[in-house]
Amino acid sequence: MVAKKRLTKRQKEQAEREAAQTELLSNMQAPHEDEDGEPEQEPDEGDSEEAPRDLGVVLGQLSDRLRQEESAASEQVPAEDDFVAAAPETAEEPEQKPERTGGALPAVEGEARVPVSFEMVPEESVAVPASMAGERLGRAKDLVRDGRIEEAIALYRDILVQNPANLKARNNLGVLYDELGRLELALEQFEAAELIEPENVELLNNYGSVLGAMGRYDDAEELLRRAQRLDPEDVSVRASIGILHFRRGVYVTAEEDLSWVCEQDDAHGPAFYYRGEALNRLGRFDEAMQALERATVLQPQNARAFYTLGHLYDRKHMGEEATLMYRRARELSRG
Repeated sequence: MVAKKRLTKRQKEQAEREAAQTELLSNMQAPHEDEDGEPEQEPDEGDSEEAPRDLGVVLGQLSDRLRQEESAASEQVPAEDDFVAAAPETAEEPEQKPERTGGALPAVEGEARVPVSFEMVPEESVAVPASMAGERLGRAKDLVRDGRIEEAIALYRDILVQNPANLKARNNLGVLYDELGRLELALEQFEAAELIEPENVELLNNYGSVLGAMGRYDDAEELLRRAQRLDPEDVSVRASIGILHFRRGVYVTAEEDLSWVCEQDDAHGPAFYYRGEALNRLGRFDEAMQALERATVLQPQNARAFYTLGHLYDRKHMGEEATLMYRRARELSRG
């Protein structure tokens, strides 16, 4: 009997709520009024369950709230185009820039996504015309040619501040770091550049060579084989594979690869040097001596080439020649 009374009461309340909704009441939780304008008493907690809210009205309220929040957010957060440096529309309203929250910059449509550290992309980054970027790349090459390596590095880094996706600047900067023995820094540049253009043979060759020098032989071979598949006749890639085999101690295979390179390019200094070292370890001393003599001409700053050549001269009882080679190796090592 009690249950029937509660059911009748809930049905009556439901009818009252539906009538109230047709009158477009603005607040779902506002109390109903009686005929005298006085608010009705809410049912006791023990007499009735809490009245369920109308789903359509609730969704409408949430939709209105979301539109208000999106409208407010759009006034505070810069649009995607704001991530590309541009002049402000008026002198009174300075350009807004995104907050740095870690990780790579948001990708701009049509532009390669490049992970870069924020020290390479400071707040003052601005777009640079392609012609000016080309001139600066040329200037950096001139600095390298003049032996002003640190200045060239600084210029390449500045170019990358303006355009982190500049493949030439990244590759060339990585090469300079590699030549200076700063392998970790070189690796950073090649990793970023490979994301920009993953099928660039020259880049893959440089990247794989650095990994090989760091002892990461499997990773190095994967990249070098990919480069070789893209261009099977590339001499530089074949030389890098030969050098990798030498580093792994596979001297027979290394000598075969490097012999082919020397036949194709008689000015490839690294190929002559590593072939000479491989031949020396294989006990083919006369051939090793010839290869290293050529290497010292092509790489006059290679102390190891002079030292190994001195050792080979000693084996041939060429004491005077050996002494000269050892002396040169010491001078280069000290310098």
